[in-house]
Amino acid sequence: MILAILAIILSYIAGSIPFAYIVVKLMKGTDIRTVGSGNVGFTNATRSLGMGKGLIVLFADAGKGVVAVLAISRLGMIQDNSLLHFMPVICGLAAIIGHIWTVFLKFKGGKGVATSLGIFISIHWIAGLIALAVWLIIVAITRYVSLGSILMCVAFLIVAFVTGTGNVTYEVNIWAVRIMAIVVTLIVTYKHRDNIQRLIKGEERKFGKKE
Repeated sequence: MILAILAIILSYIAGSIPFAYIVVKLMKGTDIRTVGSGNVGFTNATRSLGMGKGLIVLFADAGKGVVAVLAISRLGMIQDNSLLHFMPVICGLAAIIGHIWTVFLKFKGGKGVATSLGIFISIHWIAGLIALAVWLIIVAITRYVSLGSILMCVAFLIVAFVTGTGNVTYEVNIWAVRIMAIVVTLIVTYKHRDNIQRLIKGEERKFGKKE
């Protein structure tokens, strides 16, 4: 159980690495929290640096989820324990919590979308890829990243409920994946509550729109 607890802590720390803050600081010398929406994530980094450099943040943040699920969780599965078949899910959630409430920025981070995507693809690749496709389609059509992000989570949730264990990583308990999907959807939706209000009012900023 000690290794399982250590894996959860390491997943949180990995998720806490604020790549958007680091990349913008290194490339532009500014604090991303003072730019645009102030969010420490891919969309705001892209507004500051442009799409090419913004993608570095996207892949890095998604990578945190992949590492937590496929690598760090294995540490917690070395020893037989009661969390054995839940470790990838727990470590994934820990990484999301770390991203949103990062210890490195006084517990104020991003909205968890890219990290969630990395976790989705790592833990249930078919549902994850469908979720990614939904995000791409919604953003391409509407240019609202917030809407695409929420519907991405909803898509993963739906697919997780209609599919079985065949595509789940490390034989993780399918109900653990489904519960995780519900929790992540609620968290991401809550983090986008201001965006939802702006969407309703027609005031939400579209992706790629100039200042």
